[in-house]
Order: sequence, then C-alpha cells, then structure tokens
Amino acid sequence: MTDFESIREAAVAYIGIDFNKSSGSVRRNLLKKGAPESLVEDVIRYLKEIDYIDDRRAAKRVASRYQGKRQRSRRAMIDVFCRNGIEYEVAKCAASVLDADEDTALELLAASFSTTADASEINAMRKLLYRRGYGENTVRRAIAAFFDPSFID
Repeated sequence: MTDFESIREAAVAYIGIDFNKSSGSVRRNLLKKGAPESLVEDVIRYLKEIDYIDDRRAAKRVASRYQGKRQRSRRAMIDVFCRNGIEYEVAKCAASVLDADEDTALELLAASFSTTADASEINAMRKLLYRRGYGENTVRRAIAAFFDPSFID
C-alpha cells in the first residue's frame, strides 16, 4: 500500500459515514497523525473531487447547530465556520445565505428572554447580542422590536 493510500484510508476512517466533515478538520486530523503535508493536500483534493469532503455541506451542518439560544450574527458565523475547518471563502458564502441579522437577533432574544421581560433586562439583552456578534444598529432595532412587535413594520 502506498503512502497516499494509507493516508486516504486514515482520512476515510476519520470521516466515517458522516460525510459532513470539513476539509480543515480532516487536514488537522491527518497532520496530527504525522502525515506529510503534501500528501495530506493530495488526499484532501482527491476526496473533494469524489465529493467525500464538501465544505458547503459541512457548513450547513454547522449552521444547523446554531439555532434558538445558540444563534449568531452572520459575521460571527464566518468565524464559527472557520474554527470548524471550513475554508474562508466557503464560510463567507455560507454565511451570506443565512437569515438576516435583524431576524436572527430577534429570534435570539425571543429564545433567551420571556415575553414578560421588562426594561430592566435591556442591558442583559445588549450584552448577549454583542457577544454573539451583532452590531449596534441591529442590537437597537432587535430590542425595540422585541418590546414593540409593530416596530418591525
């Protein structure tokens, strides 16, 4: 068995039947096992060609985990995608098709605060939205819409 074949087998064993692993996570795994970088790149290229690795598919899976109380802004999701081994350009593209920040910020507030929340919780709301990567205007609009749903119209 050649080095390429043994590295390919290690990659396939790591991916398993999941098919949702990113190229970056496979690369990290193989390099951690001591595989030569040039062969790792060849194996990853091969696995992409046969659609065994697809960063877009991996990004969809990652995005599906960030709903409700785990919601993030599009900008923050790019970072999440990259930390999960998804290439930057694919991460930007995947984030661009996510729901608008205005919508996800309001969804995050609805999932995190009761409908009887009052003005005393505004600071907690602001902190939560800022931590999740939302900008000042989005934060203001989401909080206003949370307290007055007619604000959206």
